[in-house]
Amino acid sequence: MASPQRTALITGCSKGSAGEAHALEWASRGLRVFATARSLKSIQHLEEKGIEVLTLDVTSTESIAALREEITKRTGGKLDILFNNAGVMYEAPAIEEDDKAVRQMYNANVFGLFDMVKAFTPLLMVAKPDPSQPPTIINVASILAVMPYIFSASYNASKAAVASYSDTLRVELAPLGIKVVTLYMGIVGTGLFKMDAMNLPADSLYFDFVPAWRKRGEDHAKSGMKPADFAKGVADAVLKGSALGRGEYMWKGAKSTLVWALHAFGWRKIFDSTTESEMGWNDAKLKRSLAEKKEQAVAKKG
Repeated sequence: MASPQRTALITGCSKGSAGEAHALEWASRGLRVFATARSLKSIQHLEEKGIEVLTLDVTSTESIAALREEITKRTGGKLDILFNNAGVMYEAPAIEEDDKAVRQMYNANVFGLFDMVKAFTPLLMVAKPDPSQPPTIINVASILAVMPYIFSASYNASKAAVASYSDTLRVELAPLGIKVVTLYMGIVGTGLFKMDAMNLPADSLYFDFVPAWRKRGEDHAKSGMKPADFAKGVADAVLKGSALGRGEYMWKGAKSTLVWALHAFGWRKIFDSTTESEMGWNDAKLKRSLAEKKEQAVAKKG
């Protein structure tokens, strides 16, 4: 028999993450929450709040299938909310990226999300078709999907893929009574920006930009919205605009409103000047260094 209590499955809920904040927020509103992460140890503390914790590796179809079987057993085969929050960030200059790292990121951010949707949509179709609170999928994209955030080309593209997929999914699932929300996540203080990973080999064309890169990460970490505030804003928006056709595009987190406005009104060149300024792109000394490294690289090829 299907559970009468509304249920939510949230991926990527490790300690300190936005997923953790979402799990706590939805649980506080009376939903039965299933929080997942690759390591059970990283989410065990959520049990104290009445949240059910389960392991999940979104890059593994076997792990997803096992989770679907377990959720089916616990809920009687239905799910009200699928919150695809899990994801990773890999940064590097586009022409110097590590291919393996990029593919791993896409497996988590893009293909893992695709697989979660396919696996759990049948459970969403079983949920009560309430027009005011329809079964819902929330897919986490990013404001970086629409702006040229330097040294993050592949991550930006992965989130743009999520946004495009989610928008089409919205139309395809509407006749089935399932709502799809695309969440353009702004800057949130979750530790997504890892300073120790912001490094380049000495022979990189962009080596001299590393200090500016790290400072950008530090500044964004400080200016990020608190995860709890972010989660509250998302939950408020989903519940207030819960009916089909409302709240299907959501911009939440620090700088999200500004990015939405610049993107919506076509003032995209402002993105260039902003991200270039953060990275010292027009600093005469750094530009000269980049030009010299380019000449050295060309000479080696010759």
